[in-house]
Amino acid sequence: MSTEGMERESVSGLDPWGLRRIEKLLVELEGVGSLKIVPDGHGGIDEVHVLSSSSLSPKQIVRNIESALLAEFGLQIDHRKISIAQTRAPEISKAEALKAQQAIEAPDEAKAEEAIAAAVEAARPIRTILRDVHMERMAGREFSCRVEVERDDETYVGEAEGPDFERSRMEVAAVACLEALQVAAGDDVHFSLQGVSQLQSLGRAFVVIVVGAAVGRTNSILSGIATVTDSVEEASVLACLMATNRWMEGR
Repeated sequence: MSTEGMERESVSGLDPWGLRRIEKLLVELEGVGSLKIVPDGHGGIDEVHVLSSSSLSPKQIVRNIESALLAEFGLQIDHRKISIAQTRAPEISKAEALKAQQAIEAPDEAKAEEAIAAAVEAARPIRTILRDVHMERMAGREFSCRVEVERDDETYVGEAEGPDFERSRMEVAAVACLEALQVAAGDDVHFSLQGVSQLQSLGRAFVVIVVGAAVGRTNSILSGIATVTDSVEEASVLACLMATNRWMEGR
């Protein structure tokens, strides 16, 4: 089936539910705060408008959107159809803004500046940052991976082992990342690897990952994608963080 055919089937065949599925996927991506999708009237996408307060470059946000649409729906979209508008800082809640305004009006300038900084910091989402991926090939064609992440100024480590072949190494790296995230998230959260795969498109390689997240009886399916740069194992870890970051922010 042609790319145009896949686009029509994914969007027109499920419209408007298909568009809602796409919107739900894209708002989970890092750097996407809110968005508006404009259909072209022929079962395709004419424009995607994104508002972002992320430190990611617009070019990287566009690439993330292209990769996510391709991996999830088989949809290829021209990057020129995607526009990114960036705000200068994360949005501050009304209560935090009021607190900052009161601080500004206070006679003590030092306390005012401190209160403003605290309000902005409180509005900033807590993200999990990758610090290190250490991989080792062992005797007997075994492979081990150690992942170190940082969240809210705390460091968490996860480790895993498995057979030494490419698909298994991607899985081992993802499991090691989830082990670290498990400790960071707390005992009430359970992460599980549902699947990981590598795909080739537009002359680039990507790793796509699906993660299960359970809190009590509530289960969520999370997905992430990352471009392969240094190694498929590191891309697997980055895709894992992409899948879980927005979900963990919302807890």
